[in-house]
Formats: sequence, C-alpha cells, structure tokens
Amino acid sequence: MKKYYLFVQLFLICYGLLAQNGISGFIDIENDELATEIHLSEIALEDISETNKAKYITSTSIDENGYFQFRKSLISKKEAIYRLHITRFEKALRDTIQVGQLFLLSNRDSIHFKKSKMPFTEYTNTSLADKEWQKLLRFERQLRKTDLKKEDSLSEAYIGSLKMYTKDSLEILMVKLIGIKQLDNKDLLEKDIAKNSDYYIALLEELKESHIERSEYLFLENKLAFLTTEVAESKYATSKIVILLLGLVVAGLLFFVFRLIRRKNQQAIADLSKQEKNIQGLIVEGKSNKEIAGELFISLSTVKTHITNIYSKLQVSSRQELLRKVKN
Repeated sequence: MKKYYLFVQLFLICYGLLAQNGISGFIDIENDELATEIHLSEIALEDISETNKAKYITSTSIDENGYFQFRKSLISKKEAIYRLHITRFEKALRDTIQVGQLFLLSNRDSIHFKKSKMPFTEYTNTSLADKEWQKLLRFERQLRKTDLKKEDSLSEAYIGSLKMYTKDSLEILMVKLIGIKQLDNKDLLEKDIAKNSDYYIALLEELKESHIERSEYLFLENKLAFLTTEVAESKYATSKIVILLLGLVVAGLLFFVFRLIRRKNQQAIADLSKQEKNIQGLIVEGKSNKEIAGELFISLSTVKTHITNIYSKLQVSSRQELLRKVKN
C-alpha cells in the first residue's frame, strides 16, 4: 500500500513538473557538441520569413542527457509563433550554423521535441493551430514541386491552390492568416485581392472580431484600405459622370418643356384676332376697360367680350396672368 501511495505521489509530482513546462525535449549532444544552450524567441507574423528579426525571450542550458525545458510562464496566452535554435558544427561545411524550428504555441499547450540526428525535426505538440500550420507547410512544399514551365502559370497555380487550401481546408484563423502572409511574401497577395476582394474583406472583419492582435493582420488591412480607396475613387468618378449625364438630360428636358410652352403661348397669341391683339396691347399698357372702349370707339360690353375671348385663348383667368404670359 505504501509503495502504491509513493508511486501516486511520484506520478503527481512528475505530472506537475510537466504541466509547468510549455516546451521540453532532447538534443543529441553526441552529434551537437557545440550545443550547450537552446534559445527561445518569439517572431511576429510580419517577420516570419526573416528569423533574424525574432524577439529574444530567454535561453536554457542542456543537461548531460541532452534534456532541456522552458516554463509555460514564458509562453503567451494566445497562439504565437516561436522559434527554438541552437548553434551546431556542420562537418560538411566545416563551419558553425544555426539550426532552428518555428512552431505555434499558447500557454494552454505544450510541445516536446524528440531526440533526432537533426535537432527539432521530430516533436509532438498539443496545439491544434501548430498541427494545422504543419499541414499547410507540407501542402506548400508539394506545390513547389509542381513542374510548370511558365512563371506566370506557376504564380496563377500557386495563388489558386494556396488560396483554395487556405479558404477550404484551414479552420484556425491564425493559420489562415499565415497562409495569406505567405502569398504576401511572394508578392502575389495584391493580385489575388483584386480578383477576390469580397473574400478578403470578410476575412478582415473576422480577424477584427478575433483575439489576434491587430499588428499581426495590419499588412492585410493596409492592402485592403488601398484597394477600397481605389474602388471608392473609381465609384466616385463613375457617379460624377452619371450625375453629369443626368444633369444634361434634365436640362435638355427642361429646355424642351420651356420651348413647348413658349411655342404654345406664341401659337395662342397668333390665334388672337386683330381687335383682340389691340385690346391685349392696351391691357399690357395698363389701360382700364373703360379707357380701352373709349380709345377703340367700342362699347364697354364689347371690350369685356373680347377680354373673355382673349383669356380663353391664352388660358388665363386674370390680367396678372395675362401680363406674365405675354412677358414670358
């Protein structure tokens, strides 16, 4: 019973130690005699192709069995890209080189590197994001093996295949973003954004609602801002042309209506008899009905009859309307 209790205690202690370690593993120190320390760095997505820009975190020494470890407290709560590297002697080159490995990790997960001839090539990782990223890397390597003759066709095939894989096969947003960054590093992103702007705009909105830091997807936001500005300017220029054309159409219609009304007025005036034109002229001069009768030597009732005919022909109902119509 005591042995069983001791075994349980030992298991819990070991489990607690492992739970505290986010990164652990072994190095084949027989083949890597120069490797006495392992260095841990964090690298921004923007610098994923330039490992020299990685942000140094800490180093740890390797024990006599080749074992090393880093505590989880050094790891971010969110998925981030980390790099482990050592300095080893390359016999073929007879020189020292850096050997490293990139991986995705959060402090909810742990990664363990197995002993191998080439450091960091074999490992187990509980991070689903890293597993998906490794699938993406394998897919990219397979793409690069594709034998295509023309560079343009290679670019087209690369864009199409990588974007399709990123869109349909990747579920973790951070890994999708890494796939998009790979296109950007190869100067193929703008070309695809121009063809599939709706997809990238929707992806950007999804990124904004996620826990991923804005600095990680700022490159995509900037490219889309440039694109949407161009589209907006193009739409604005088009709308200006449309408004100008509509203005010309409206002006043409107004001119046509004005000419039609004027022609009708002229036709109505032309239909007046000689006596009616005389009376219209005297009305325009401001003469009263009595003054018009005296000037034309006709009765007041005859003047009123002529004025009624004038109103009817010109479609007016008062002297003011008649004056406005004659002036127009």
